[in-house]
Amino acid sequence: TVSLLIYEDKDLEESDNFQHQKESQPSEKMRGRTKILPLLVLTVLRFSFSNAIFRGRRVSRCSEVTGRTERKFQGSRLKLILCKLNGGAVTGDKPSMVANVTHDATLGSRTLINADEKHAVQNRSSLYDTWLSTRKESKYISSLQETTQKAKQIFLDKISLISTALLKSEYAVVDNVTKNSNLLIDDNSQEDNDDEVTLQSDLSRPGRKIAIVTTASIPWFTGTAVNPLLRAAYLDRYTKKINRDHLELQGGNSTAKNINSSVSLVIPWLEREEDRFELYGNKYNFTTPEEQENYIRRWLREEADMPEEANPDTGIEIIFYTARYHSGLKSIFAMGDIMSAISDEDADVCILEEPEHLNWYRAPGDGWTKRFRFVIGIIHTNYVDYAASHYSGLWSAPAIKIMSSAMVRAYCHVVIKLSDTLQTFAEEKEKISNVHGVRLDFLNEGSRRAEHVIESNMNETESAKKNDSPKDFDLCNQEPSSPRTSNNTSAEVYYIGKLLWAKGLAKMLDLQSYYKSCTGKYFQIDVYGNGPEEKEIKKAFHGRNSSNILSQHRKNEIKINNEKEVDSEMFGSKYTTGIFSTHMAKLSKHIQATTETIKSTTESIDLQFPKSLHELRKEPIPSTFPGRVDHATLGNYKLFVNPSESEVLCTTTAEALAMGKFVIIPVHPSNTFFMQFDNCLPYRNKIEFAANLHWALNREPEPLKPEQKRLLTWEAA
Repeated sequence: TVSLLIYEDKDLEESDNFQHQKESQPSEKMRGRTKILPLLVLTVLRFSFSNAIFRGRRVSRCSEVTGRTERKFQGSRLKLILCKLNGGAVTGDKPSMVANVTHDATLGSRTLINADEKHAVQNRSSLYDTWLSTRKESKYISSLQETTQKAKQIFLDKISLISTALLKSEYAVVDNVTKNSNLLIDDNSQEDNDDEVTLQSDLSRPGRKIAIVTTASIPWFTGTAVNPLLRAAYLDRYTKKINRDHLELQGGNSTAKNINSSVSLVIPWLEREEDRFELYGNKYNFTTPEEQENYIRRWLREEADMPEEANPDTGIEIIFYTARYHSGLKSIFAMGDIMSAISDEDADVCILEEPEHLNWYRAPGDGWTKRFRFVIGIIHTNYVDYAASHYSGLWSAPAIKIMSSAMVRAYCHVVIKLSDTLQTFAEEKEKISNVHGVRLDFLNEGSRRAEHVIESNMNETESAKKNDSPKDFDLCNQEPSSPRTSNNTSAEVYYIGKLLWAKGLAKMLDLQSYYKSCTGKYFQIDVYGNGPEEKEIKKAFHGRNSSNILSQHRKNEIKINNEKEVDSEMFGSKYTTGIFSTHMAKLSKHIQATTETIKSTTESIDLQFPKSLHELRKEPIPSTFPGRVDHATLGNYKLFVNPSESEVLCTTTAEALAMGKFVIIPVHPSNTFFMQFDNCLPYRNKIEFAANLHWALNREPEPLKPEQKRLLTWEAA
């Protein structure tokens, strides 16, 4: 504006309209006023128009200020600036812009605003009103939201395809480099290769005795309980086959079934009844080790479908050692020397499941490597990560790391890490490999789903196949294929595992919120399992309605208990005589009802104090918590979500892949083994998670390939 004033000042001095002002030479005082005049105009305009804008007034306020300013200051320069500020059209040369302005040296009277300028102001006002009315139309807003939603869905589908393709190609390159890496090794260096099979490490020799020692046992269905049991059963089958083949070569009877087992499973026996009740529950409160052994063999025979290995005469041998459960550390520790339970005849090969855990509190005496010819350690759990998440992790995590490394290095010949997410224990002894498999039930479910998919594809036309196949269109130029019809009557997404915040359930809540921001709604999920933090996790999923849900559940329990009490009272009054028995039954009922009331009141008070910000959510996440079930019974779901990054190699993820389901997991070293499967949808951030989930909900999983199916078997492990 300053430059405009200076420019117009020079222009107007050269015009013919102001020649009479040049003839009359002004005084020095008038020249000073002429220089101060533009500064006063700028100050007044800045103050006036700032008030008009920030007070939310429109053109009428500007016109009022403009008129008041024009009445105070006159001149052609001010006329030109006001015309531009009010939106007037400026046409023609400079003299014509001020042609309608009459000047008088004595009076200084002039016309304020002409008709063209008023018309321009009215046009601007009408356009502003039309824009406001258009924004308020609900139809326009709803149509815009629908268009945006469709664009988001298309974008999510393309993100899912591109990210999955890139991740699969990256891991394929890594696998090829790993397979061909032996070409770069000099042949002379193979003489000093530590991977060379020795007489002690060769498990394919006939007559080998194998003892598998672990830190847990079923019915505590954890990874260190189920996997060692199945490992023992399949190794028993494998060693018997080797021994029979050896007898055939020696000219003996290869069909003889009286070959004794050469595999022993060494598991803990909880000597305290309260420990068994806390871990196994009242349903499996064994009183003797023989009762627990019978249950284990029945489970192996019926659930794992391995009757020969479950036979107490010809199957695996089960050995117990005395132990106790530490509720604070959530772990079982031996109360004596474990090696004393194993005879010298069977001390050949030893497989230590969690060797660091077994040796934290070991009894004094000879070490495992002195007693056995070959000791293999298999690392299951990332204890350093669990310790770091605790409030004392600042000093406990480094201590556990150092102590675990010392125990593994001292008592193992070879250490097998299930994934690269674990710490370095003994670099010269470590191997990274998946030595776990899944039960036959999961593979059978995968075969059933594959047959169903093949039958449905045979009934479809070729055009439908092209539309449903995600590989038949260009990622950059075409739209994604039309989604399959999904079942909206029940949840298609589920999670199964221990209900602990360390298992990634806090990340699950964050992913739910982000998915809602992308699609407008939460995804429905069923959460299976139990754990010490189950109540807090339920409250976090249900939000403010959690108190109503839990109180209703509590009322149902009280109602069931009251019905049982009425039955017991009727039973007592029917089969007992006397007023005393009836009175005692009523008194017992009253005391029990009072106890239930106190419990419910205490819980209601406790519910008023949230332990996390997730409990304050207004809209609850559509979720259910059915409790602990066998994973093999969940065949109706098609999508398994596991955001945990604290696992070493998640068993439930492998089971879900074996069942032919989609699996959505984060890109993490613990999940590297699963990246090679077609139905694995990895994600690196929230948008890739939302894209993979949206893609999987609208499509069907691919049948499991034979080579991928074999990777999940215990024979391959």
